Amino acid sequence: MSKLLERINTLAEELEKFPLGKCSPSDDPDMQTAYLYSYKDLAKRFVASLKRLDDLRLIRMLESIDLNPEYITEAYDLKADLQTVIDYINDVDNLRERVSISSKEVKKILEVIIDNLAQESANNLPTICTGYGLEEGTTEEAFRSKRNYIYKRISYLDNLQILEIGRKMIGKYPESKLDNLVLQYFDLDKLEVISEFENIKDFILREINKAKYTIWIAVAWFTDRDLANLLYKKVKEGLNVQIILNDDEINSVLKEKLKSHFEVFLAPVNDKFSKLMHNKFCVIDLEKIIHGSYNWTNKAQYNNETISIIENRLEAKKFANQFLKIKTEIVKGK
Repeated sequence: MSKLLERINTLAEELEKFPLGKCSPSDDPDMQTAYLYSYKDLAKRFVASLKRLDDLRLIRMLESIDLNPEYITEAYDLKADLQTVIDYINDVDNLRERVSISSKEVKKILEVIIDNLAQESANNLPTICTGYGLEEGTTEEAFRSKRNYIYKRISYLDNLQILEIGRKMIGKYPESKLDNLVLQYFDLDKLEVISEFENIKDFILREINKAKYTIWIAVAWFTDRDLANLLYKKVKEGLNVQIILNDDEINSVLKEKLKSHFEVFLAPVNDKFSKLMHNKFCVIDLEKIIHGSYNWTNKAQYNNETISIIENRLEAKKFANQFLKIKTEIVKGK
């Protein structure tokens, strides 16, 4: 076991043994403050160590945790959140430190991020940058020089912070090199496969509802309004939703509605694209794939169809690259 994992286990034990329950809101304020700050310090050290692990699901769990409780009752909530994290790491048997990324590779990613953001209008740039967690600024500053505006806010970040911004940007600039540069750093050995033969639509709805960042769909036909409505809800939550489908009569039912709400790429109906579109799949958060014989149509739920749900970043990368390949072919063909 590495020193990092030993430290995480030690801190987890200390957190579990910490006598937070001996302090209540009715106790002396100084006593509450002492318990609160001691527990916060321990919690921050624990989370800082966990962030060095190569586990995207864990990192997302940590992102939702408030490490700065102001009252003892909020510390109780923090304790419950951290216990969930501890339970998770106890159940995962292949935790490992993050793969390092060289300064040379980070420089490439940084340059492409700046190029991507510089395409945005100066009016929108401050809001977009803030959405990626960058320092807030003014439109006046952005109008003077968009590239300087971006560089000033991103150049001081460390390698992993820049990589994380690149991850959040995946799929949002179709002609950019960023996706291929970033995807290679999000591999995972763990493989989970679930196959479904009944109630397939319900399983797809469930998995879409769990999505937090990206949903990339490549299906021959899409006419199911329930699936479309849920995707619209996810777009409103800020997710990047992209759809590739055949440009044919079947899809005319929903095609215009889909185009008005999502990034839609229509594959011409010819031999080249019919082969590419033979496998129907959906990539969620670059770590989960839904694929099989099921098209996203009203009729499909009454057919004998199958799907598999695979949770594995290495496999998701392969499907994501296939999605980008089909999309690029469509864009080139226009």
